[in-house]
Amino acid sequence: MLDPTREGRQRLTDAIRAELVRDGTLGADAITATTLEPLGLTRAEASNAASYAPGQIVTFRRGSREQRLSRGRAYRVESIDAEAGTVSLATPQGKSVAWSPARWGGDQAEAFLEVEQEFRTGDRIQFTRNNRRAGRNNGDIASVVGIDPQRGGIMVEREDGKQDTLDLSRLADRHIRPGWVRTIHSAQGATADRVMAHLESFRANTVDAPAVYVAISRARDAVALYTDSRSRLTEAIGLRDGTQIGAIDEVRRNVEMAVG
Repeated sequence: MLDPTREGRQRLTDAIRAELVRDGTLGADAITATTLEPLGLTRAEASNAASYAPGQIVTFRRGSREQRLSRGRAYRVESIDAEAGTVSLATPQGKSVAWSPARWGGDQAEAFLEVEQEFRTGDRIQFTRNNRRAGRNNGDIASVVGIDPQRGGIMVEREDGKQDTLDLSRLADRHIRPGWVRTIHSAQGATADRVMAHLESFRANTVDAPAVYVAISRARDAVALYTDSRSRLTEAIGLRDGTQIGAIDEVRRNVEMAVG
């Protein structure tokens, strides 16, 4: 299942999970965890203090003694001084550090939003960050095979059959999200036997010919597009081309076949 936006992905996820809970596909017991959703800042954005907002979480791939920042720790953004180009970060011990991303760390920083997510036995999760030590790759899918609400853990089985236990109080294990829906952008390079894409015709910034082409080309056997208006969607593809005319015509033909 694909959607062009993060917001749409979350709405679809909530709707899918509600139905799976209702019909008993997902277990009765649940665990709620604070996961880390990557903001996907470019290097230029990460070097600009104005790119950050209070409440965000920042980690660093490399530490700096001068900046008093350590590799692998989670720092919470307290405030931003755009004129001075500094970001006030709270350490895990509650101290404040004035960080100048333009001076150091823009190429080492990763920013995240904290998102409350519920998980149940039978759920699908997606890893959102590489973890070589744990054998996890960004984008990998796993199934929840057990939960431990008292300890804040979930047991998952990956697509290769290997099982893993996640301690959701640990920073390294919080890089997950529900795996029922992907954004079209994150699905580039992935394929599936069947693909369903949710495409609202009025979303001018995210629904265009290239996006629809990516969605359609993910499917090996079958694809279905769900939209508010078949005619407006096909019209929008032409108006928001962003690609060559031949590709637009190909997408239009595929839309006519895929939209029911």
